[in-house]
Amino acid sequence: MYRLLKTINSIFKFKNPFYNLFLEKSASADLVFTPQNLWTGNSDNGRKITDGFLSFHNETNPFNLSTWKKNKSSKLWNQKLHSFQWINDVKDLGTNKARIFLRKNISQWIELHNQWDQQNWNIIILSKRICNLLGNISFFYETADESFQKVFARSVNKQAIHLITSLETKINTDDKIFIPKAIIISSLCFTNMKPKLELGLKILSEIINLEILDDGMHFSRSPSKQFFFLKNLIDIKNYLGLSGLSIPKTLNEVIAKMGMVLKFFKINNNELAIFNEFNFIDSHQLNEVIKRANTRLRIPSVLNKACFKRISHNKLTFIMDCGSPPKEKTHAGSLSFEFSYFGEKLVVNSGSPVVNDKKWIEAMRSTAAHSTVSIDDVNSSDIFYQKNTDTRIAKVWSELLVDKNCYWVNSAHSGYKKIFGIIHNRKIHIDPENLIIRGQDYISKPTKHLFNIPKKMFIRFHIHPDIKLNVTTSKKKVFLQLKNNVAWEFICSEAKINLKEGIYLGEKKTIQKNNHILISENLVPEKRIKWMFKLIK
Repeated sequence: MYRLLKTINSIFKFKNPFYNLFLEKSASADLVFTPQNLWTGNSDNGRKITDGFLSFHNETNPFNLSTWKKNKSSKLWNQKLHSFQWINDVKDLGTNKARIFLRKNISQWIELHNQWDQQNWNIIILSKRICNLLGNISFFYETADESFQKVFARSVNKQAIHLITSLETKINTDDKIFIPKAIIISSLCFTNMKPKLELGLKILSEIINLEILDDGMHFSRSPSKQFFFLKNLIDIKNYLGLSGLSIPKTLNEVIAKMGMVLKFFKINNNELAIFNEFNFIDSHQLNEVIKRANTRLRIPSVLNKACFKRISHNKLTFIMDCGSPPKEKTHAGSLSFEFSYFGEKLVVNSGSPVVNDKKWIEAMRSTAAHSTVSIDDVNSSDIFYQKNTDTRIAKVWSELLVDKNCYWVNSAHSGYKKIFGIIHNRKIHIDPENLIIRGQDYISKPTKHLFNIPKKMFIRFHIHPDIKLNVTTSKKKVFLQLKNNVAWEFICSEAKINLKEGIYLGEKKTIQKNNHILISENLVPEKRIKWMFKLIK
């Protein structure tokens, strides 16, 4: 109730015309620093934008100056529009036409939206807008006329002042990193914001301590979230360095750790492994961020806090999720794994949708969308569309044993204990020298009699769309042919192996059909179902 009253009080405060007058009187056009953007954009997308079409989350809409006044696009699309996240792609065109296009759109935004409103001045959208406008200022500002420069600088400064006054608002999002980033870049750019640098660095330190685990992994346990958070830290380091300020030692240390973790999840030359919430990262961007992180830390076999295992040897890379899912945007993928050979993914998880759709999101977060075991097609952890999971979360135990060049991952999770009274056990042996991955899955006996009696056990191995699959007529073996014509085989101790169609959302804005290997059996406690992937030599 207190939080609700505080929110209502803030709304009335910000709506007050005297508050806007206060911001206008406080705003300054005294811009003293020009940041440089480190990152290349997507010029093809930039061309589409200047041609009048803007796309977010597979939603493409006409884009012109009237779009800022009124449009029929979704709320999420408008959030992306008003955050100016698209500006970097237009900048990548590098033309005078692109500069003029940006200046016209920025001027239109200022004319229509330069006063607080609850949606477009939301603290996260506001912070992203400040970062994107000031972060790309070197492209469109210096060649503009004096009138545009003054109006633009005063507007951004006004928004930065509002950001400082609205910091009491409770934020529940994993995009909080943009708040200190916006404060820091504003304090470097504007004379009247200079005293706020320490505040920005303090909030940054708090968010790092809150969101980054001791081993350098983002709390979401998502490799793509890791990428975006690290990219923002590198930006902040760049701004401080260009300003001639010393870079905090802890910032350098966190960037090095996070860079090492990002390399941990690089499953081939161009892609990140898919675990938890996934966003496709272009290979050029991925390698650019890894290069800028400039970490010399060695990639480990185990992330102890994030609880992932990695074996990479003899062109084989195997990564397994051996930790409890996060409560935020829970993905029920406990004990799932991915592996690649010679730079080509074979076994994958299914990815995340690029559309903001409840059914799609819940389907792709389900256990069935991961390369692991499900019982009666019940998820191993509860998943909810728009709230945290505070009911049933799988607790995971695991260990990695090494003997010369052979590896054993022993693991188990309790996700089904509350419903069925059972534990899923998965043991995997990786022999990189002979290129063999052996596994066994079994369900321990119920510890007590429960009303729900489990009936079926499903083991799924989702296969990358580029892999050609052929199952033998006896259905006892599957052949997997890679694009480079190298072949693997899959065999199982059970009588029948089935191939089923599925959906893969691991590429850029595309929905691809793929297949998964399915083993379905009546559940017999302690019965070990053995399987093996082996290179055909």
